Amino acid sequence: MDSFEFNKVAGAVLASLLILLGVGMFLVPSLYAPTEPEQKAFIVEGVEEEGAAGAGAAEAPVEQPIEALIAVATTDRGERVARRCVACHTFDDGGDNKIGPNLWNVMGGKKAHLDNFNYSSAMAGKAGEWNWETMDAFLKKPSDYIPGTIMSFAGLNKPEDRAAIMVYLAAQAPAPYAKPAVPEAAPTEEAAVTEDAAAAGEAAAEAAPVEEAAPAASSGGGDEPERNGRPNTETAQ
Repeated sequence: MDSFEFNKVAGAVLASLLILLGVGMFLVPSLYAPTEPEQKAFIVEGVEEEGAAGAGAAEAPVEQPIEALIAVATTDRGERVARRCVACHTFDDGGDNKIGPNLWNVMGGKKAHLDNFNYSSAMAGKAGEWNWETMDAFLKKPSDYIPGTIMSFAGLNKPEDRAAIMVYLAAQAPAPYAKPAVPEAAPTEEAAVTEDAAAAGEAAAEAAPVEEAAPAASSGGGDEPERNGRPNTETAQ
């Protein structure tokens, strides 16, 4: 076989392969195109979804009031939390200002409490004083409480940390800043049901009629059916 004949055979083989490849790429997917099911799981009747069951069983934890957390917070923990702030603040009496102001005796003072520190206009223009409520809101997220503040601190998410550092700040003063009163806890649903049941029982007891004592038997002889165990046979004379 000469080279010309060989080239024709080789070309025919290659053309056949190209045709088969094209058919496989374009024709087969159209013939065997998969269809997506409406639901990608087989539903078993009578079985609840784990997420729905768990959501019904587990209740979201109730966050304690900040006053209750302040009541049990310690200055030791507050000092540990305050270590995150020492790059920008000092806490001792007469301490130097850094990027942020010295925080000695800050609780109970006005928002921009130092005269020798260049506060941002947002902080300087914020009225009011640093009390437990305002300091808690600021420590939670400074940029939300004072929009425009140049303080880059993101905030403390845990209320226990905020309570602890506030107790520490309250202690850094000539006279410690008094802790707030702890609000009375609201009655739970179970306690409310018990109280309602007790009140309903008392109301029912008051409304119930009191039975009167049966009248005493008359001492007249003709009215007594028996006397000393025998029928009364006496008649008037």
